[in-house]
Amino acid sequence: MTRRADVLRPAGGLGRAALALVLALVLAQPVAARAAGDPLEDWNRRVHAANARLQAQILAPLARAYVAATPAWVRQGAGNILANLGEPLTALSSLAGGEPGQAAHAAARVGINSTLGLGGLRDRAAAMGYSRQSFTLADAACGWGVPAGPYLVLPLIGPSTLRDAAALLATSTALSQALGTEPVLAWSGGDLFLGYAAAHEDLARIEAEALDAYAVLRSAYLQRRASRCPADRLPPAAEAD
Repeated sequence: MTRRADVLRPAGGLGRAALALVLALVLAQPVAARAAGDPLEDWNRRVHAANARLQAQILAPLARAYVAATPAWVRQGAGNILANLGEPLTALSSLAGGEPGQAAHAAARVGINSTLGLGGLRDRAAAMGYSRQSFTLADAACGWGVPAGPYLVLPLIGPSTLRDAAALLATSTALSQALGTEPVLAWSGGDLFLGYAAAHEDLARIEAEALDAYAVLRSAYLQRRASRCPADRLPPAAEAD
């Protein structure tokens, strides 16, 4: 079995910021992911390479320009607004996953932030004890025991699994039918870009300095999902082996 250290360069390799990203995903909650091989590896590596080129040539310059042109409080406020718009979806996904408490928490957040938080510009709910708690349709599917399926790299979006990608497609389709394609694309695209803008330097370091950036990100994603999804974890006996 390849150890995590084997896919990183020796001393002088990944910078502290990039290591922080990987460690946050992989080591913060070191849960053994259920390995199902990588039957889509050829496709995944091709898409990963295309995503890396797109990031380096287009998205990274845009992200640098955005960060340089906007103060931190503006970027934080924009992220808060987009996150607030996603809270109703979190509530619905929580209900679909049989988590009424999580749904009530999300409903409280959107109510507080849409009023006291000036339309979501400020995260007043967090200050009142309602911290942001992500829950998607993929988490609901996991809760019902739907297996993850093969690891899958999506164009633009990046690491996923067959289950998570199907849940994302179902969510996007339902939202587009309910709200229209344009507002859904604007919201999801803006949210994706803001997330990338915050992490693009770390991702660039991984691409430049990891012996196998694809393997690093695949391991990070699968272990992060395993930390949230019991169905994706190795049984205790297998993990001990």
